[in-house]
Amino acid sequence: MFIINAFSLLSNKGCEPLSNIDNGQMHLSEGIAGNWSYGSRVSFSCTAGYNLTSDLPMMCLGDGSWNGTQPMCEMVTCPSPSMTANGSYAPAITTFHYRDVIQFSCQLGFDIIGPNNSYCNATGQWSDESPECQIKCCGNLTDLPHGSVVHTGGTTFGQTAHYNCNEGYTLNGTNTRICNASGHWTLEAPTCDVIRKFSLIMYMEHLFTFVRLFSF
Repeated sequence: MFIINAFSLLSNKGCEPLSNIDNGQMHLSEGIAGNWSYGSRVSFSCTAGYNLTSDLPMMCLGDGSWNGTQPMCEMVTCPSPSMTANGSYAPAITTFHYRDVIQFSCQLGFDIIGPNNSYCNATGQWSDESPECQIKCCGNLTDLPHGSVVHTGGTTFGQTAHYNCNEGYTLNGTNTRICNASGHWTLEAPTCDVIRKFSLIMYMEHLFTFVRLFSF
């Protein structure tokens, strides 16, 4: 009889009420709502963007204590995003939390291929993959009439092109153009002008013409 009565006393002894956790909910899976009696079992869940520190349920023991510590809901974090060469993201921090947004950008002379931003979602993943940074291209230049152009290192940002004229022609303008950060060649294309040779025969012809004009 004493054993039965002792068990009855223990079973009627309740546990201290538990409070809801921040950014989460509490669920009574066994027992009567509002009655934290022996055998009551409680589980917890978190709202989107948060994770439980422990997913083990809690149970009210016969001595009026809970068999564990009430968990917390911690904000989801995302890993540091990867970034292609010649690009960066901002803010340049090391820890990213749920709903944090980053902005991507490329260095001067490069175009961004892909999204401009990404956010840390509720599952701890980035909403978009990191973009690529593609170097700007100015395109091939055409040869000059009576001349040529040589692309020494290609046609992308920072590369140069050199002009030359054929024999008997002289270069009028710049002989070098550079592919700039906006994807255009600097300056205007030069021209190849014919070299006029002033020979003795030409001098005599001009002199004869001059004498005829002023001899009357």
